[in-house]
Amino acid sequence: MFRQMQEHVRMKSVYGLFRHYGHTYQSFPFGRRSVSTIHPQNLQMLFTEHDKFGVGPLRERASEPMIGPGIVSSDGAAWAHARTMLKPTFNKSEIADRGMFSTHMTKFLQLLPSDNSVVDLQPLFDRLILDASSEFIFGVGQRVMLGKLDFLMRDQRFWESCAFIRQYTHKHIDLALKILREDNPPAGRRKHILAQELVQATDDGAVVCDQLLNMVFAGRDTPAVTLTSIFFCIARSPSSWSKIRDEIKGLQDEDLTFDRLKSLRYVQSVIKEAMRLYPPVANTSRSCKEAAILPVGGGQDGLRPVYLHPGDSVNINIYSLHRSEVYYPDPEAFRPERCETIRPTWEYLPLGGDPRQCPAQQLALFWVAYTVVKMAMIYKEVQNHDPVEEFVENMKLNMESLNGARVKLIAS
Repeated sequence: MFRQMQEHVRMKSVYGLFRHYGHTYQSFPFGRRSVSTIHPQNLQMLFTEHDKFGVGPLRERASEPMIGPGIVSSDGAAWAHARTMLKPTFNKSEIADRGMFSTHMTKFLQLLPSDNSVVDLQPLFDRLILDASSEFIFGVGQRVMLGKLDFLMRDQRFWESCAFIRQYTHKHIDLALKILREDNPPAGRRKHILAQELVQATDDGAVVCDQLLNMVFAGRDTPAVTLTSIFFCIARSPSSWSKIRDEIKGLQDEDLTFDRLKSLRYVQSVIKEAMRLYPPVANTSRSCKEAAILPVGGGQDGLRPVYLHPGDSVNINIYSLHRSEVYYPDPEAFRPERCETIRPTWEYLPLGGDPRQCPAQQLALFWVAYTVVKMAMIYKEVQNHDPVEEFVENMKLNMESLNGARVKLIAS
């Protein structure tokens, strides 16, 4: 596995295993039983009977030194409490606030070259989303360098990095508590800032810190990775960019509302198709907490039930699921038009399918659509300048393009 990750072929290798063994197979890494499946019936069972499965045994040791317990690494009551605290902040009226994001979008556009030179959009998308998410969570637009944390090696740098990010977060919690106690919010403050919302639910700084860092950990990468994947695809499909520009013709900045962006059928299809081909969360796992039965996958024909013992792990490879030729003919092709007609259920899960879905996913998709449309209003062409034509995976917390998205942007 580690060699495959170093060679940037991990997801391709797993896809090859499904093609060889079928939609469900078992293995015994490190002596523990692991069942891998991409059959929609099994996924429906896993995600609807989610109380039988958890993530704690798989994630706690790796993530809790930095982010503590919360929606990413906890199960049961701890997870439910964290979810309840966070969910109100992500109602439609709050995520539809485009004022804050448009400010960061303006700064992002100023970083793009005006001389038709080649630019890698990946680090700029990373910066855009980190700035916007920092403001949404902490109330500030300052970027902070998190560094590359290796969760498998407990070296000194790892612990120093954990201490640094938690200290940084506590500074903003203290500020939010001060504002709450003084009942004197700063002039011009946005209506909802997550840190200030959470301190109204509890004054326990450690709890608030855990929930804020869980949100940073869970949600910062997804919009940036998705944007890079979209422009990776668009640069290789000029006709798709032309169709986007045709669809948004006549729109002004004030038209880019949450509802209007959701109504842009082709724009949404481009986003969905890019996330089908290159899902940010390419693989997810669950630990079996009690005996359970997968509907299919057993027997010589693969149609019989599969018994799961407590302690078994179940791996769900979204990358392979999205390449099923049964649901997606010519699955390696980028064809946004397919998303205008098909109505997949458990065959399409770029952001998961159970209550563990990030509560900020609609906010993330709003930012993605806003960025795509805003750039389409300015640039008539997105030309590919990546010397490598195919997508090369880079597995971090999410799956992203190793080579970024190297393009030349031609203004209208």
